[in-house]
Formats: sequence, C-alpha cells, structure tokens
Amino acid sequence: MLDTTSFHTAQENMHYDETQFSLIQPDSNHLFFRFYPWKSPALTQSEKRPLPENLLSFDHSYRLTGGGIVFHCPGDIVFSHAAPIKHPLLPHKLKDRCLWMAKSIQAALIKAGIPTDLAADLPEPQSESNIMFCNAYHNPYECLLDNQKICGLALKKTRHAIIFQGSIHLHNTETYFTDIQDTYGSYFTRGCSHLSLPLVDSIISYIAQEFQNQQLLNHS
Repeated sequence: MLDTTSFHTAQENMHYDETQFSLIQPDSNHLFFRFYPWKSPALTQSEKRPLPENLLSFDHSYRLTGGGIVFHCPGDIVFSHAAPIKHPLLPHKLKDRCLWMAKSIQAALIKAGIPTDLAADLPEPQSESNIMFCNAYHNPYECLLDNQKICGLALKKTRHAIIFQGSIHLHNTETYFTDIQDTYGSYFTRGCSHLSLPLVDSIISYIAQEFQNQQLLNHS
C-alpha cells in the first residue's frame, strides 16, 4: 500500500517520515512508500545546515536527509521511501538503490505525460553549483524536464536502513514565493507548469502502479 498521508505543516510531514524510518527493522522485509500532495508554501532543509535568517518566517522544517533547501509549492508531490539496506527485492549497493529509485519515478512520470530525462543520461551542466539549494547543483539521480530539475531526491543511511526523501515540482516556484524572487529566484523552478497535467492524485496513481508492478507494495 502506498501511503498518501499529508499534513498542513512542513514539521508535521518531516516528523512523520522520521517516525516511519525509525520503525524499519534490519531483519524485516517491510517497506515504506509515501507519495503525497504538499498543502502550503514551505521550505525544507537538511538537518546538517541552517536556513538563512531571511527565510525563517516561512513555514519550514529540517529533514533527515541531505541536499539543499527545497521550495515546496501547494500541489507539488513530496515523497519518502524507507527500507532495510539488505531487502531481498531491492538493490543492496547504494548507487544501484539510488538509480532504481530515480528510474522508477521517471517511468511513472513518463506514463503520466511528463517527459523527463534522467540526469545521469545527460552531460553534466557547466554552470556554477551551490549546495545550499536543491535546484542549484547536479545530482545524477534526478529527473529533468527541458533541462530543469523537476524531481530531486536525497538520502540518509544508517547501518541497517536507508530513507529517501524528495519532491516532484509540478508548479512554478515563483507563483508562491514572489516576495523573495529577487534574492532567490535563480534557485526556483518552473516545474511542469507549462504542461497540461493530469490531477495530482492521478500522477500519484501512476507512481503507485509502478511500484506495484515491481511487487513492492505488497511489503508496505
């Protein structure tokens, strides 16, 4: 079963992921998949880095996983997936697990009418990177639409388990963060706002079907 639980605040959503991750046991075959619509403008940031002071007035939360600041728009899809490292149905090597996750999401997005490319299949951009912001550095395990990142993911690994967290940007960041566009606009994305998209619930259904086809939701 795919979990679509969604809360109103960033902190509630991140806390829910933390709780689910803590329940993963190394000798269990249990899997956690969560894809849900985000409800209000907010920011998340890796727990290893502080948010700039001029962003603290926004709803925000720190997350378990790495990566940079993510600008979340209402109606975007946010996701998490937690599993034992040595799950029998999943790749055990970290790079292989990352690639599996990225390709699974990409396959579902293409079926939903969002023609993405995997960053690993494209030349690495030569533009200057900034690890403080998710949209400002290259990650081979991300999905691009017209050379813009629309889906990124980050991870945290313990001795026995791994969790992915990420976002699928369906909307234009500028629409919901107009007040900070002059300062942070270079880290925004237009998402899929120029496409004629199915309803967000339909996109999530395509994602659920992709994991179901791999016989994985039977363990969630």
